[in-house]
Amino acid sequence: MADVELVEPSDPSAAPLEQRRRRRGKAWLRSAALVGAAAVVILTSGRLGLTTPPDVPEDYVLAQDYVLALESVGADADEPKDNHGTLNALNLSADEMRRYEDVGGLSVWSGESRYGTTCLLVAHPGQGLREGIGAEVCSPQGDDPIADLGPFYSFSVLPPGVFAGLPDGSVIRFALEGDHVNVYVFVRAADPAASRG
Repeated sequence: MADVELVEPSDPSAAPLEQRRRRRGKAWLRSAALVGAAAVVILTSGRLGLTTPPDVPEDYVLAQDYVLALESVGADADEPKDNHGTLNALNLSADEMRRYEDVGGLSVWSGESRYGTTCLLVAHPGQGLREGIGAEVCSPQGDDPIADLGPFYSFSVLPPGVFAGLPDGSVIRFALEGDHVNVYVFVRAADPAASRG
């Protein structure tokens, strides 16, 4: 092991200045590390647990929830009725769609676009995409899309059987998560149906 020679600064007043500079540099690095760690916590906190409904609307409570299993993939999947070229507009291939269980009289699909986005589509099977009730939402790769339907103030105008019996002002949220879709039904907190959850 080589001997290390300690060199005294030529100016005794220079040592405190150098020590202060080093301390400031270390403090800056610690601050930057803490800010970086906080940013990671903030960015991931919303993504860690979709077991609870994401972003509950203000003045609403969760009344019902469902988990829709994957039913079919690709050519085996029943493709959505698409009279308006929605799949083409979203750059989705009908042969690569994923179909999930129906819920409340609505059908649900997902797919990867040619641009790498993940899309979630909800429609009434008789009406089709962009006709009547439904939604199409695409998210960047790595983010799960979330589609909200509502708030509905007149369920009497919906096709028969679509979430029958929901009170006015209800919101239905569809959230794709891996190989299933979570569905959350929110009603206004003041509504008596909210206590039946």
